[in-house]
Amino acid sequence: MTTTHSLPASPNPEAPARKRRPPRRVEVSRVEVLSLAMRRITLKGAELEGFPPVGPASYIKLIFPEPGQTEPVRPLPDGPRAVSMRTYTPLAVRPEALEVDVDFVLHGEGPASTWAAQASVGQVLYLMGPGPGYQPDTACTEHLLLADDSALPAVETILATLPASARARVLLEVISDAEQRPLHSAAKLEVSWLARGTNHRAAGQPLAAALRTLAPPGPDTRIYLACEAAAMRRIRQQLVDELGVSRSQIVGRGYWKLDVVNHPDHDYGDDA
Repeated sequence: MTTTHSLPASPNPEAPARKRRPPRRVEVSRVEVLSLAMRRITLKGAELEGFPPVGPASYIKLIFPEPGQTEPVRPLPDGPRAVSMRTYTPLAVRPEALEVDVDFVLHGEGPASTWAAQASVGQVLYLMGPGPGYQPDTACTEHLLLADDSALPAVETILATLPASARARVLLEVISDAEQRPLHSAAKLEVSWLARGTNHRAAGQPLAAALRTLAPPGPDTRIYLACEAAAMRRIRQQLVDELGVSRSQIVGRGYWKLDVVNHPDHDYGDDA
């Protein structure tokens, strides 16, 4: 689920602007209730023809209707950015069917969460992307994945790439035990589900507590850490200060930020 990632660096006037991918009009073709707090929504459309393959933890941007609109206005290449645009990890892409699956966490008021809670077949969004994700070192045999529910689809796409020779320890922070679901990988999995409750201000606390019960990760362990932005920074520091992990072993992603509506999609926590 959604939004990714270090506080934006000061713009470099000499750096070329990133070229926007063209928006693709898509319609809801299926809505699956995974749990009280999670919906899997399949988006389909002829404009997905040629949509490139996506890697683990890659991202797309979805543009949602503004109040009073039946569908969003198609953004122009050189026009202003859409206001109600959010970043998500596509869980599955089926080029032959022109379909993309996206999991949404229903976390209260907000353009994406509010839309997903009422989504029905035939409703229209615009989709942009994909953007790059995380390339796990498949030659490495030890992986530690730390994430909250917003990054659960990213974790699932990472696990799908790990070989049978790998071991993956996964800590997942969710609203309640009812959010648990089977995870699949060729790797040997050890998964812990950590219930946070509905108080989003407790974000990251169950992850941090569970991490203190683990043996320190070895120097060859690769760590993917994705959750609320401030919590991600605290846990990154915990890994370094308390467990002796090298910063080079950690890839961080701030998927969302408390009290911030439009958190940037490139928050890697490199300032922590």
